[in-house]
Amino acid sequence: MALGISFVNISNCGCIRDICNVFKARVLQHLRACYKHERGRVMAGLNGSFALPGNLALRFTGADDEPFLFQLLKEARPWLSWAEGNSDFLRVLHEQQFNAIRTGLGQAYPEHMDLIIEDCGIRVGRLVVSLGYSEWRLSELQLLTGAQGKGIGSGVIRSLQTAAARLSLPITLSTPMFGSHGPHVYHRLGFQVTEVSPPHYHMQWMPPQVVASMQH
Repeated sequence: MALGISFVNISNCGCIRDICNVFKARVLQHLRACYKHERGRVMAGLNGSFALPGNLALRFTGADDEPFLFQLLKEARPWLSWAEGNSDFLRVLHEQQFNAIRTGLGQAYPEHMDLIIEDCGIRVGRLVVSLGYSEWRLSELQLLTGAQGKGIGSGVIRSLQTAAARLSLPITLSTPMFGSHGPHVYHRLGFQVTEVSPPHYHMQWMPPQVVASMQH
C-alpha cells in the first residue's frame, strides 16, 4: 500500500520540523489503515463459523446456547452447588452468578466477543476474547469436563496466538493461582507472569518478532 507522500524541496521550506510532522502523520495513518484492514479480516472470519486446526471451530453464541453456557457455569463453579437449599434455590443462585458474570464482562470489555468452541460440530466450550488495538484480552476459556485434557484449549489458544502475531499484538489473561491447571498450561504456551495479585496470576504472551525486536 503506497503512502502517497509528496516530497518537497527542503531548501524552500521554512521549517524542516513541519515536513517531519507531516511524514509522521502520514505513516501513522498508513499503519492504522493496515491494522483496521487486518483486524477487520479477523472479525469477518469470525462472523459465522471460523475453522481452526484439528476439527475445532469458533462461532458466536446464540439464544439456543443458553442452556449449554449455564451448564458450563455449573461445572466451572461446583462450589455453588454446595450451598444449603432446595433445587429452586440453587438454580436461582446459579442464575444470579450467570447474569453477574455476563454483566461484568460487558462492563469491563464492552467490545468482547462471546464464542462457542466446537469439536467436530459439537459444543465443548466457551471463549470470551476482546480484540483491542494494543492487546488482545483472553477473559474466559471454559471447557466441559469431558472435553478437558484433549488439547482443545491449547489448540484454541495457539490459533489466537497465530492471529495476534500477524498484528504484532500481545495476549493477556488472568488465571487462578490455586486449584487450576491454568498457570502450567499457559506457561507451556509461552505466557509469562507479569504480576502476582492473589488469588490470580496476570500473564502475557508476546509475539516472537516483538520479543526479538526488544532483545536488539
